[in-house]
Amino acid sequence: MSNTRFIFQFALSAAAFLVVAHSAHAAPMPATSTSKLVAPQLGLFRSPLGFEINAGGSGWIHSQGPRDSKFVQTVYRAPESANQDGESRASLTVRVDKLEKAIAMPKYVQRWQKEYPKYGFDVLGSKPFTQGKLNGYVLDLVNRDSKKQIRQVVFIKKTAAVILTCRDDANSFKDSLKGCNQIIRTFDWKE
Repeated sequence: MSNTRFIFQFALSAAAFLVVAHSAHAAPMPATSTSKLVAPQLGLFRSPLGFEINAGGSGWIHSQGPRDSKFVQTVYRAPESANQDGESRASLTVRVDKLEKAIAMPKYVQRWQKEYPKYGFDVLGSKPFTQGKLNGYVLDLVNRDSKKQIRQVVFIKKTAAVILTCRDDANSFKDSLKGCNQIIRTFDWKE
């Protein structure tokens, strides 16, 4: 093989490698911060506690939790729901409540159900459910004063409770609930 031909083939190979490497956007290690697997547009959130949740095809926008809250881990917002200021009204927050000791789900939920009326909420309904291998509890609430409607879904494992809270104005809550439920169905807590 001539020197010129070798140099030409090497240059073509190098150019092809650069094009492939640039378009791959791959991280050095799968599931690291620069990997497409955890890209924000996919809406995937993985907790150090071992649970994960994602946007689930809802089209909702995933963002970090508020910096001033040590409990809210992450937030999902409906893209089409906006108030007069252009801010999204419909949201789903993922909150972690660290427990002093393990507690049964019914006891944990009953404790909170007693508190809701103090904050202006009426309980519309509540019931336990199973999602895959996980036991959960769902509560539907409406605030008498602000006319906000809420669905809370609770999962407990050992000494941690995860509370998924979907909220929107009561008059548009039914539409928002579809997206919230798509996200909630993706919740999984690994062993």
